[in-house]
Amino acid sequence: MAQHSDKSSKKINTKEDINLVNKSHNKNSINPTYEDQNDYNINDKDKVVVKTRINVANIEKKGFLSIAGFINGQEVLKNVTLDNFDPSKQTLNVNLAVDKETDIIKAGDRDEFFVCAYHIRDLLKEYNSMPYFDCDEGDLLGPDTATPTISRLFSSNSLVYQDSQNVFNNSSNKYTQLLSTNNDNSNGNQQQTEKNEENVKIKIYVPLEDRKDTQKLKIAVMIKGEIKSAIIDNVQEELNKLGGYTISRTFTFDRDTNIGKIQIGDRYHACVSSTDLNPPEGSECEKRILKNFERENVLYVR
Repeated sequence: MAQHSDKSSKKINTKEDINLVNKSHNKNSINPTYEDQNDYNINDKDKVVVKTRINVANIEKKGFLSIAGFINGQEVLKNVTLDNFDPSKQTLNVNLAVDKETDIIKAGDRDEFFVCAYHIRDLLKEYNSMPYFDCDEGDLLGPDTATPTISRLFSSNSLVYQDSQNVFNNSSNKYTQLLSTNNDNSNGNQQQTEKNEENVKIKIYVPLEDRKDTQKLKIAVMIKGEIKSAIIDNVQEELNKLGGYTISRTFTFDRDTNIGKIQIGDRYHACVSSTDLNPPEGSECEKRILKNFERENVLYVR
């Protein structure tokens, strides 16, 4: 039977509940049984399950898969070891289960979610590159159905990795050219440049013009398997202070993650969740490709 553990969020701002979900593939892992990863009973009336079907036909059975998702307003993080996986198997199924109802949202049949998986073969060798990955977005099935929502990763026609790899390669080529033409830069300038690139800032905007009565909501961002979230407990108070109807939050990520360094070209996802956003969707998600380190990367999620 597959084993798993999910570490709780680490609170880094007690005033507003901004959380960083930390993980380690040693402490949060699944040992494949070469069958469906039935960690949860998909008929559990209190759970919403996304069955992630991972096509491993063209993946080297080495290392591990780091899975990150945001489903029904909740972070999901799992790692799946591949070293002992049956090489004859073409598909690995991993069930991702979350609560059907929280104090922020109750699952609906049009709520959006995303799931991403990163294939880490050799962390030390790949740390400064862009590991093979794929992402999928979709809508949850009806919360009262016994059928899990299906998410598919690493299908042969997916262009997710190719799009990011193209941006990464283009950025690397430009950086190499820049270094070759600026060899006379002082060490101080070089050190300052390195310092400025230690973090990545992502700013999320949530327009609420059509949902002016929203009381509470959650914003979450994922990049390179790292998830940060912010809960706004009193949306009305903040809107009154703003004098407008657009909530925003800026999330700062350390470029060094548990699965490698965040690179130009990495894909990031953001979601906002609240029962007050229904209808039609209690959770809405968007995505972008990271384009710079020098300034905030902006994304509207509604």
